Amino acid sequence: MAKKEIVWSNLAKLELSNVLEFYVLRNGNSDYSSKILEEVEDLLETLSNNELIGRLTSNKTTRVIPMKTYLLFYEINNDRIEIISFWDNRQSKEKRKVQVS
Repeated sequence: MAKKEIVWSNLAKLELSNVLEFYVLRNGNSDYSSKILEEVEDLLETLSNNELIGRLTSNKTTRVIPMKTYLLFYEINNDRIEIISFWDNRQSKEKRKVQVS
């Protein structure tokens, strides 16, 4: 399987940015945010080489990969993978803009 390009939706970028910013403000430094970002980058490297590692959601189009307290939702579109949401599981499910099960 060929390595695929990964692109982030605006929503997913915002969600990841909010998580990283929250921890910078909460901890007074970027150490934990850097750790999260490194874990995301490692996962994306694996995902770009193996697009089917996430389990299918009920809509049969979107896939999800759990990351500790986060869920990374993505869809495969021809030669690229689109990250559609970076969801923090500690938030209310009703806040989720991307409705996937």
